[in-house]
Amino acid sequence: MQEFKSPTSRLARLFRNGRDNWKERALEKQKKLRALEIKVRDLSTSRDYWKSRAKIAESKLLKQNIETSEGKKKS
Repeated sequence: MQEFKSPTSRLARLFRNGRDNWKERALEKQKKLRALEIKVRDLSTSRDYWKSRAKIAESKLLKQNIETSEGKKKS
């Protein structure tokens, strides 16, 4: 502790406060990261669901158009 000129008790308090602030920031970052991971998971699930619905609807529409065009050819 010879390189520091401040009293040891003051240094200990400053180091402890610095450590506590670092831990608090790290916990907040972890919480934010976890929330974003959950959001990405939910959005991916939703996107996959709507993508499958769109493909089903597109295939039904295509099938309906084919049937309609075949019906017009027979007439």
